[in-house]
Amino acid sequence: MRYAITNYNETERRRLEALAALLDPFTFQNLKQIGIRPAWRCLEIGAGLGTVSLWMAEQLGAQGDVVCTDLQTDFIADIEHPLIRVEMRDITQPQPELEQFDLAVVRAVHHHIPDRDAAARNLVGTVRPGGHILYVEPDLHSVFCDDHPAWRRLWQAFFQWGERRDIDYYTGRRVPAQLAAIGMDILSVRGETILFNGSEASKAARDLYRGTFDAVVPPLLDQGFLSKSDSEDAYALLDNPQVWLMGLCFFATHARKPLAYGAEQEELA
Repeated sequence: MRYAITNYNETERRRLEALAALLDPFTFQNLKQIGIRPAWRCLEIGAGLGTVSLWMAEQLGAQGDVVCTDLQTDFIADIEHPLIRVEMRDITQPQPELEQFDLAVVRAVHHHIPDRDAAARNLVGTVRPGGHILYVEPDLHSVFCDDHPAWRRLWQAFFQWGERRDIDYYTGRRVPAQLAAIGMDILSVRGETILFNGSEASKAARDLYRGTFDAVVPPLLDQGFLSKSDSEDAYALLDNPQVWLMGLCFFATHARKPLAYGAEQEELA
């Protein structure tokens, strides 16, 4: 797996705080639609700061559990909740065979994985028949509709740089077909795109994109994907309260594992 940002420091913590502030309401809305029941076993892959795991744990009552995982557990190691277990886990590797979760959540992780099909199959294998999966993944199409050329050029450079690293910034739209192809029932797909400006009301979006660009713009410049003038113009747009910018679209895909999943796969084989 190749994350675009690999420094687990306070700057990255602040970026993840902005990501959570921006995406938690949308994520929780979709989890409410699924309806977490008391005593469910839940799994989060790539937990970041663990805000989704904490929210799920609060829905479980006195029973059930949440396995909160990431490749790096620096930011989740200090989570203290009686229903949460923190683990280091790589979804690209085969998962424990005896695990059967009622719900698995993956947010802003899948697009970093070169072999996304294998990772999806590994995740499906951890969910019991009748269990649920929620993917929340980005899609770049919205930023290319923005009115500001420097903003579009920055994202074009970001996209080209990501392609070289096997990162798929159109994963959001591709998850439903990918899960359906391996036998999952797709129950809903919803997208959310925000429009934001340089005001305090848009602080979460501004902090997220500024933190992301602070990490990736230097290699974009060094490798010739982006000009210095375009980077300066894009940063100026972020600080302008009179300018409204398109954010990424995030698609939430809710899939359910059929009760007869094992038998269906044997027939296909």
